[in-house]
Amino acid sequence: MAARTFRRRIAATLALATAGAWAAVGGLYAATPTVIEQAGIEFLPKAVTIKAGEQVVFLNSDVFGHNVYSDTEGGTFDIGLQNSRSEVAVTFENPGRFTLRCRIHPKMRAVVTVTD
Repeated sequence: MAARTFRRRIAATLALATAGAWAAVGGLYAATPTVIEQAGIEFLPKAVTIKAGEQVVFLNSDVFGHNVYSDTEGGTFDIGLQNSRSEVAVTFENPGRFTLRCRIHPKMRAVVTVTD
């Protein structure tokens, strides 16, 4: 009987520990990053809205390089040449509407709207 009670306590302790671990992991990954893909020589989606301090991950799914930049005041950045099949994250600190472009393919455009 004592062994049975001991096994139940161990099982209950492990269940609680596992639930706590999953809750902690869930907290780490609760915020799914916003992704803008470069595919078919265009940005997809063409417009996203995020909060100040959040990141946008630029995913180059094309078979050739791209460049993502914004020269909008308050949110200028340039990631340089982004190789095929790579990801680059950019944090947008300031609220505003930021136009994205590709220096290699000037017709590529998208907009990131950042709210407070």
